[in-house]
Amino acid sequence: MRKSELMALWNVESWSVEPYGVYFVSLRWGNNRLEHVEQTSQKLNISCAGYTEAEVLSLPMWKELYVQLDELDQLAQKLIQQEIPKEESIVLNLTDIMLDKSGCYDAFALGYDVGESPAGHLYILVSFDEDFTAQKDVIYETL
Repeated sequence: MRKSELMALWNVESWSVEPYGVYFVSLRWGNNRLEHVEQTSQKLNISCAGYTEAEVLSLPMWKELYVQLDELDQLAQKLIQQEIPKEESIVLNLTDIMLDKSGCYDAFALGYDVGESPAGHLYILVSFDEDFTAQKDVIYETL
C-alpha cells in the first residue's frame, strides 16, 4: 500500500518515522464512520514499534483492520467488561492500536486509556492475532 493510500484510508492527521518505529494519529468518527453529521472526531494513536516505514506500508492488514475496527472494538470492550466487577462500571474509549515487531501483542492490540488508578495511569489492552481473533487475556499496563 502506498503511504498516501494508508493516510487517506485512516484519515491520518500526523505521521512520524522514528528510529524505534512508525507512529501516526488517525481521526476516527464515532462508531459509524459513514455518518459524519453532528459527530465529533476521536484521535486514535497507532504505534508500530520496531517497524520501518516500508514494513508498515507492506503490512496486509490495514484495509481489513479499518473495516472491522468497530466490531473488534466492541469485542475487546466485552472481554474487558467481563474482567471488571459489575459494581465497577467504567466507560471505555478506544485510544490506541499497538503493533510491536517483537510480537508482544501478537499481531496487534487495541488499547483503552482508563485514567488514574491507585497503581498509576492505567491502560487496558486486548491482543488480536493475524486472523483478528481476540486473545482471551486482557493486559493491564500502568505508567
